[in-house]
Amino acid sequence: MNNKNIMEYCYNCDEDRSVIIKEESIKMTIKDIEIDFVGKVAYCEECGEEVYISQIDDENVRKANEKYREKLGIIQISEIEKLLNKYNIGKKPLAKLLGWGEVTIIRYLKGLTPSKEYSEKLKELQDPYKMQEILNQNGNVLQKVARQKVEDRIKEMLHLSHSTKKGQPINSIDVATYFLNKVDIEAGDLISHLKLQKLVYYAQAWMMAFFNKIIIMEDFQAWIHGPVIPEMYYNYKKFGANPIPKANILDENIFNEDEKLILNGIWNVYGKYNAKYLEALTHMEDPWRDARGNCQEDDRCTNVIEKEDIKRYYSSIKDQFTIEDMEELNTYVSSIKIKMS
Repeated sequence: MNNKNIMEYCYNCDEDRSVIIKEESIKMTIKDIEIDFVGKVAYCEECGEEVYISQIDDENVRKANEKYREKLGIIQISEIEKLLNKYNIGKKPLAKLLGWGEVTIIRYLKGLTPSKEYSEKLKELQDPYKMQEILNQNGNVLQKVARQKVEDRIKEMLHLSHSTKKGQPINSIDVATYFLNKVDIEAGDLISHLKLQKLVYYAQAWMMAFFNKIIIMEDFQAWIHGPVIPEMYYNYKKFGANPIPKANILDENIFNEDEKLILNGIWNVYGKYNAKYLEALTHMEDPWRDARGNCQEDDRCTNVIEKEDIKRYYSSIKDQFTIEDMEELNTYVSSIKIKMS
């Protein structure tokens, strides 16, 4: 809203007055949760009292709701909109597919806050494998044309990952298992969940930078402690901060030669660092920082780190420092100075 020549009714003056709009720190309480955000406030230029403007109030409520959702880890309206576009599915069909009332998604898009359970269900669908699973289970509730649109979109996305295991694309757990099989307990190798997430992240990043291909389809999110794949998080959550045991043997033939080159290189380059060092390293780099946006250091955040942003950043690093192989990548990473508190 432009500040110039805005006239609004001032309750204190009991007349229409010229107003000035300022950006200020605002506190709101939503369901007993205090929310802080930067919003807009209008003031009468004549008496200095605050003036109510419905458009500004609506915008402030929207921002407060976003912050509330961030704080509790509830899916954002924009993320639900992305899901609809991602799978080329309508609001009512998605609700039906999930076994919900057909106006549920419509209400969420209008501002109703989902329960934690429903929010997590929607977040799971960010993974096309999960969407495929739901479609296989409940797809009969959709019209034939609607189901076909979703199936076509899923096939289109999964086609981006060229390697397969029994006809299915490689996922983050496969890559994690590859690293866990590298663990030498007797040599003191320890991999915590935090470290494992970072190794998988760098495998994805440098696969794109060196070969212009992705190794896994899942998206990383900009969590407090660095990039995290939620599906992988829930798989290893039970280990907490403890070392994850050496994995069962994985058929490494599911990976092609380029992927093995990257995976072995990432282990040799990044595997020697501890989890907190790798966390600090990702915090220095643009993809995680940019995805966090205006989130504060300790704000919970589920913003996706877009694959194109990852590819662009690490490709630029590769070009800037003329990194042509894993030995040169090791030299580059070793040259980075990080102060650990």
